[in-house]
Amino acid sequence: MAIDFTTLTAASKATEGSIRNWVNRDDILVTNILLEAEALIYETLRAREMITDTAFQFDEGFNVEALPSNFLDPLHFWPYTEGEPLPYYNEQKLIIQRDSSGTLLEGTPSGWTIIGEGAYVDVACSSDYGGRLLYYAQPAALSSGNTTNFLTRRYPSLLRYACMAKAYEHMKDGARAQQYLLLTTATIPQIRASNDLYRRSQHVPG
Repeated sequence: MAIDFTTLTAASKATEGSIRNWVNRDDILVTNILLEAEALIYETLRAREMITDTAFQFDEGFNVEALPSNFLDPLHFWPYTEGEPLPYYNEQKLIIQRDSSGTLLEGTPSGWTIIGEGAYVDVACSSDYGGRLLYYAQPAALSSGNTTNFLTRRYPSLLRYACMAKAYEHMKDGARAQQYLLLTTATIPQIRASNDLYRRSQHVPG
């Protein structure tokens, strides 16, 4: 049976492949459980299907820009005016350029970092500073309008483990919740390792 949102959230535990079937309970909030299970997975899973890029700009006179709402982790920011990505620094190592009164100096950025939900550069931009932001994005949640994704197609066991962990947590069955949480957390590193196989034919400059 195909795994999709409709099957996962079926109203009856008699539906094979449903969350209710997996835990043999009809009276659980399966849409909440599925949402929490996806969030659990995306805390640590990084797969090629999660890589995206978008136009991104630091506006003139500012040194911070809000990150995309689905942002998880950066890969690089490549300004349109540069021949290589802007150096990405640890937030404690990026030196914000200020004068003696604490006012941001203006200029062209020489580095960037992430603090909270914002991307920061080291100066107030003397003009709009745009480029492409390549990053890991949290996929759209499974729903009636988005019934499948790469988890349902490539990693159904991982999705099942996470759903069962959250379902048993809702059922206040701590032992079985922990059992499936351990299966979830053990499976993710295996997937991350095998996911690197897509890089086998990549050209490495040098």
